[in-house]
Amino acid sequence: MRIAFVYDAVYPWIKGGVERRVFEIGRRLAAEGYEVYWFGIGWWGNREIEHSGIKLVPCYKPVNLYSKGRRKISEAILFAISLKRKANLNEFDIVDCQVFPYFPSLVCSRHKNLVLTWHEFWGDYWMEYLGYLGYFGKIVEMIVAKIRCKHVAVSPTTAKNLLEIGVKAEVVPNGVDIERIKRIKAAEKGYDVVFAGRLIREKGVDLLLNALKLLPDSISCLIVGEGADKKRLVEISKKLGLNCYFQNFMNWEDMISIMKASKVFALPSVREGFSIISLEANACGMPVVTINHPNNAASKIACGIVCDANARNFAEALLEAMEKKKKLRKMCVNNARKYDWDRITKKIVEVYLR
Repeated sequence: MRIAFVYDAVYPWIKGGVERRVFEIGRRLAAEGYEVYWFGIGWWGNREIEHSGIKLVPCYKPVNLYSKGRRKISEAILFAISLKRKANLNEFDIVDCQVFPYFPSLVCSRHKNLVLTWHEFWGDYWMEYLGYLGYFGKIVEMIVAKIRCKHVAVSPTTAKNLLEIGVKAEVVPNGVDIERIKRIKAAEKGYDVVFAGRLIREKGVDLLLNALKLLPDSISCLIVGEGADKKRLVEISKKLGLNCYFQNFMNWEDMISIMKASKVFALPSVREGFSIISLEANACGMPVVTINHPNNAASKIACGIVCDANARNFAEALLEAMEKKKKLRKMCVNNARKYDWDRITKKIVEVYLR
């Protein structure tokens, strides 16, 4: 069976949750004998290459995906146009297109065995994200939702939001590589609190910093990530006098090693489509402290403590998680085991073959 994945950002050149999902599922499918292609932006160059068994096909030149912390509409349109011109998707038995940023989904819409994978459903959030331009985004999202195909949601939260507009989606979640995590040794140095993610307003790192200010000065925090808000967040941390360290994104093994040596993972955002890193933290034995919000799918997936979105409650939850880490450790690891990538791959194949 020939399977085509469609998503502009490609792992490991771009390290996000969507990219990780396609890579982890794709390489497992390839190992099982399926012929797997990934149509994306050519971060590696302008020729087709093979990576971990997946044939990577460049459809457009490398460009900045974000402007001022937000996805660029122009990039999504140009990638979709190039995809239509360069990819003969009718040659494939299955096309699995990641819905965001929408325009590629429209290009794929006529394929007879199309799977649209939803990582989030934004609805009215479009207006908050883009202002008046959000009306355009909301309309495009609704058009994609009406495409007749197999719809997959990565979380029950997204599936519920889709059902509210009449779209039935099967939940096939993201996962973690349990066996690989087991083999990685803990780092020599750990931290009381760890955050990893894009440093943009939506991730809520401001809330984390304000919560840390309410904790004892001895509490250490590592913030791993890059983004439009990094300089501002570093300045806030210095101004507040926090015992806080900032690092750019690091390779996956190093991140796991640090989490194994640390106490608590912080996820202060109110909007998460899934959060693979939270499950990986669980697999390392770390409880996750996150926000109680209907758009935060991680609050119903990760094991840890859920609290209200204010600095005092978040600070109290961090302290509680640190105190209870030994008691929560086994629960966290068992929770992560339910999301092993091998299980997830078998489930998506079942969807493909229906």
